[in-house]
Amino acid sequence: MSVLSQPGPSAGSISQEQTCVKDPFDTPVFNRLLTLIEQQNATMEEQKKTLMDHGSKLDMLVKDAVKDDQPYDEEENPVWSEQMWSGVYEIATATMKEKADEWKGLMDVSLVFIAIFLTVLTAFLVPATQALSPTSSSNAMSNSTTAASRGPLPPSSDQNVCALYYMSLMTAMCNAVLCVLGRQWVGKLLSRPAGETHRERTMRHEQRKRLANVWIKPLIGFLYWSLLLSIALFITGLLYQLRNLATSFDEDAVALQVAWSFGIVLSAVIVGTILASSIHAVRFESSPFEGLLSKFIVKIIGFMNRRWLWDWRVHVQCHNGKHLFNTYMQLISEANDPKLLDRAVQSFSYSAWLQYGESSTELLERAYTRLMASDTSVRVRETVKSQIYRLARFIEKHPWYSTEDTAPKLQVDHFSTFIAKHYSCPDDLPAYATIISCHPYNYDLMEVGTLPLAPCIAKIVCTYDQDAQIGERSHLFTEAVQYCDRLAFVGNDEVSRILAHVEPVSFVRSLLRSRPTAFLDCRSVEFVMKGHETGILVGVNELFQNGADVNHQITPYVLRYLFKDPSALVVGVDFSPLIAHIAQNPTWHGWESISDAVVPYVDQSDLSTFSNPAAIFKFLELCIALEPRREDYTLIFLPTSPATEDLARAILARHARHDLIPLPPSPITPFSNPASFEGTHPSRCGSDPNSSSHIDMEP
Repeated sequence: MSVLSQPGPSAGSISQEQTCVKDPFDTPVFNRLLTLIEQQNATMEEQKKTLMDHGSKLDMLVKDAVKDDQPYDEEENPVWSEQMWSGVYEIATATMKEKADEWKGLMDVSLVFIAIFLTVLTAFLVPATQALSPTSSSNAMSNSTTAASRGPLPPSSDQNVCALYYMSLMTAMCNAVLCVLGRQWVGKLLSRPAGETHRERTMRHEQRKRLANVWIKPLIGFLYWSLLLSIALFITGLLYQLRNLATSFDEDAVALQVAWSFGIVLSAVIVGTILASSIHAVRFESSPFEGLLSKFIVKIIGFMNRRWLWDWRVHVQCHNGKHLFNTYMQLISEANDPKLLDRAVQSFSYSAWLQYGESSTELLERAYTRLMASDTSVRVRETVKSQIYRLARFIEKHPWYSTEDTAPKLQVDHFSTFIAKHYSCPDDLPAYATIISCHPYNYDLMEVGTLPLAPCIAKIVCTYDQDAQIGERSHLFTEAVQYCDRLAFVGNDEVSRILAHVEPVSFVRSLLRSRPTAFLDCRSVEFVMKGHETGILVGVNELFQNGADVNHQITPYVLRYLFKDPSALVVGVDFSPLIAHIAQNPTWHGWESISDAVVPYVDQSDLSTFSNPAAIFKFLELCIALEPRREDYTLIFLPTSPATEDLARAILARHARHDLIPLPPSPITPFSNPASFEGTHPSRCGSDPNSSSHIDMEP
């Protein structure tokens, strides 16, 4: 009963316990996380607004950047567009200003000349007028005479002279008045027309121009001819007066007649000059002597030419490509404003020169120098530099063209020199190879020029390792090898990537057979030698064994690297042709490393197996020589190390004592070829190897 009577939990207490249970996420860490997320959302909203703002600005920048390449928006009513009429008005006034300035210049010159001319004319007119006035006489005066008595009529010659002077004066005055009026009319053409809009001003300006042309153009012609007429009348009167004066005496006035004749001759020369200039203007279309008379004659002849066809005028060659290109190059070389070169450089082309240029590159060189000047823009200079590549691509696309038509221009020495002087190494080496592939016996370079840079350079440095006839390519080869040598000198990995495309033996053989145009250090040989020392020596040995023509100037610089590793001379391989070449052409350059490698190789080899044992003994003798050799008037000292010298002396003594092979004659003399090392008489060395530096020959 006691157990049953115990009170249990009520419903109200259970609900209170449930309400008192805490939220498991209501923690400081979680609340902090919610705060951070809210801050992050706010930050992202701000960033979104910033990005949208930046995006709109970027769109504006892009629009401004590409607006020059985009077409303008079309006007809804183009005829009534005020923006269009503002530009058209500027065009109209600019065109009219050029013509008005020409007219004003002619009138100003005419006014200045007339001012001077009237002063001179007045000085002659006053005496001529006084000569016609009646002379007063005191005997004729009387009370019965009339108030206005008249004198006798003067001579007709005096009347003619005075009349000519007055006509000249009136013509000049008329010319001056018309110049003043014409200048005022021309000024009106340049003034701003009335109107509230550019459309109204433009239309009024054009109407004014059409009305003015009806009067001003004839006025200009009249001013020109009236000025000439005034001068002609004055000169006629002057010569007439001089002639009358010369014939007014009882005897001939020789001096006055000579002066009159001189005036006639000068007048004839002036008339002849005017006629000659007019004929020249009629004959040539762009003559600088063109005037009203010549234009009138051209119109008449043109009208007559419709019936009788005959070639009477020399026209400007506006459709001759050669003439156009040479004119373009001439003007480019004389340009002063570098901004104009940006508009004209696009037509500068080496391929165009091949088609239209002259055989000489003088004009091409001048244009190139002007375009590459320091005041031109980078875009202009880069355009000129790209012409090497573009010419190469042109030759690739038109091999028939470069072979049949332009090949003579590509093969001329001055163009080859121009290209060799201005191409960029190494970037333009493939293009340069393509260009010189048009030279005789260089067609194999056409394929080389199509390769990427590294394989192309690799093919170029191996280009002389072939028995076929090879054309002139020494400059290309020299540039490629020098580039590899420079990279090898600074230890650049690029040389390894280039020479990875090279067959080592072919590269070394090409160096030996090359004809470089400049000094080659051959430092890149070290890179191709790694791991291929014996194979390269065998290949070079075969080259000398076959009697190939090698370059004796570059051979020592190659051999000094070939013999850096003495282990490359494998015992059992006959290297006597290579040793024979070294003995025949000894040089101090690299001799110590060569001798340090060859002498131990000879010591370990069986000399009876060599194809040219005499060459071996010749080399050993050079190693123990105590005095310098005289070669081409120069003393050559061969620096042999003491250990190598002792070993060479021991080899000579050992083999001579056992009479294995005949020894070469002594004293040492130069040989013309490796075969000359072979002796026909046995010889022995003295018993004391230290007693002499050469071998005595016994009969």
